[in-house]
Amino acid sequence: MTPDQLALGAMTFRGRDFEASLDAARRSGFPAVGISVAQCVACLERGIPPEAMAEALRDHGLRVAELELIRLGERGIARHLNALVIDLIGILNPDRVHVAAFSGTLEDAQREFATLCEEITTADVAFEFMPYGTVRDLPTAVDLVRAAGSPRAKLVLDVVHFFRSGADIADLTPDVLALTAGLQLSDLVPRPGKSLAEESRHLRAFPGDGVLPLADFLRAALAASGDTPPPVTVEPVSDALETLPVAWVAERAMQSTARLLTAANRPR
Repeated sequence: MTPDQLALGAMTFRGRDFEASLDAARRSGFPAVGISVAQCVACLERGIPPEAMAEALRDHGLRVAELELIRLGERGIARHLNALVIDLIGILNPDRVHVAAFSGTLEDAQREFATLCEEITTADVAFEFMPYGTVRDLPTAVDLVRAAGSPRAKLVLDVVHFFRSGADIADLTPDVLALTAGLQLSDLVPRPGKSLAEESRHLRAFPGDGVLPLADFLRAALAASGDTPPPVTVEPVSDALETLPVAWVAERAMQSTARLLTAANRPR
């Protein structure tokens, strides 16, 4: 893995000042960040249009690794946010656009994902399966991506969703890694009585601070991907961490990830 493959995920900046978040990411050595549609709406409310966001990213020497999130199967107000994500692609120039499905049927997700892969021509279209979503596991997500029949159709392997959906290290085959646009790293500690969604959206930890076998996960992903390991995003989504200074969170994310990559025999 090369340094330009590391990114600090959008959910690390959830509810935070945009400029301060960029400062923190850059100072901690991240060459790229994730951007969410919610951040773009929040910036608009502060008088910062997407074009100004793109300029701020350039000024900080940062690129957009991930733009999220298009929600498949939506028939309500979220469809307008999906349209905004599409509009933002040409302004923010992300490496990949993340897609998930929380509503509708599996058939809806398959049809809409294939359509997106035809519509989006300048970035990978990466599907993120979640055990509490419409597409709940790796085999179903692989089938969805392959059915799209597009070279831009890809997977996102979020380590929390990977393990919580019942996947195993042995599932990280060369065929799966060939479809993978990115890995998302965080960690978990046991939370009795918490739902999968609550755990994922509010209670994550920095990589290496929990109980998930992350070093083994990375070793297997590296072995299966050969000379082209997928990019890595760090995304410790946590309500508690959101109460701490963003500069501290970014620095701690870099430190914990560097240690993990070393443990997995992956140079930073």
